[in-house]
Amino acid sequence: MLFPDHYINSVTERLTLYRELSELQEEREISAFRTRLIDRFGPLPEEAEGLMQSVMLKEIAKKLGIEKIVYKRDTLIGYFISDGQSPFFQGSIFQQILAKSSALNCQVKEKKTKSGPILLIRFDAIASLEQAGSALSQLVY
Repeated sequence: MLFPDHYINSVTERLTLYRELSELQEEREISAFRTRLIDRFGPLPEEAEGLMQSVMLKEIAKKLGIEKIVYKRDTLIGYFISDGQSPFFQGSIFQQILAKSSALNCQVKEKKTKSGPILLIRFDAIASLEQAGSALSQLVY
């Protein structure tokens, strides 16, 4: 997941774009950034498309109170805020996640760790980052 050399030749330009991308916080900003890239450099290569999807996925996860997200072997796991006393867990977003989780074929579970229990959400049979983003979006929208 990167901007390949053949897509953006200048190292300085790539670093500037990575910096700009890292500062984006809204899905609409990321979409606008993606559109600007296509206008300027042409269609996104697979590596750049993966980068854009991963940034979008992280932003959706943040809205859901997910601090860490792991995607491997067709499984998506999101780790919720580690502070079990956080007001987030009493809020409407978390209640919405709990209400929608069974209908969306995902599981909210507690995992024991050395530093104490944490809550996570797990999606199975996720074949791509795009599908991962769609699965998380359904919890919010």
